[in-house]
Amino acid sequence: MSEERYNFELVPLASVVDFENLVSDFDCDNDGINDFLKNDCPKYDLERRLATFLLVDKANSCLAGFYSTNIGMLTLEVKDEDDMPIEEQHNYLNLAYLAVDRGYQGRGIGTAIIKEIFKSVLVVAYYVGIEMVFLQSLDESVNFYKKVGFQLVEGPSPEEYQANGNSTDNMKFDMFIRIDDLYKKGYLPYENNFISNSIDINRGSK
Repeated sequence: MSEERYNFELVPLASVVDFENLVSDFDCDNDGINDFLKNDCPKYDLERRLATFLLVDKANSCLAGFYSTNIGMLTLEVKDEDDMPIEEQHNYLNLAYLAVDRGYQGRGIGTAIIKEIFKSVLVVAYYVGIEMVFLQSLDESVNFYKKVGFQLVEGPSPEEYQANGNSTDNMKFDMFIRIDDLYKKGYLPYENNFISNSIDINRGSK
């Protein structure tokens, strides 16, 4: 059995010349995500509300997948040493969207994108104080994110809701993975993002 190989290029949305043509046939089997990509994503990227990267199949000049991220803050209620409730705030990189075109699903492409996200996250964490990657998963994607290291923040899993006769079709599940856990799993940041910069300061004469 021959090995299936692809030649992809991961590019920022802002660098794409003919965005509308590239995304016109994209379909990840979720109408809401498809609509966001085609109609809202360019505006959000331009306004810097999200940063979006596109995974382009160079051989076929078509879009295989994409993801969008931004920075957020998670507030959790915990107990202090006197067992009194207090609020903790945690900075995170938010994985707002991740989707793979239906024609490319089931081939490990989603996992490959996640690994690239982890590398870039570690660069961000080097320069900015963030503790974790956070996302809100659809019910059918929870197990995928668990396989790549995410865990549920709190509360029942989709299976537990469903076992009690509750539909999870319109629910989202908070999940996270800590930056420290990425290092423990062997992920390393993109090395070419770390450079030594010389800084010259001219104070002028008195």
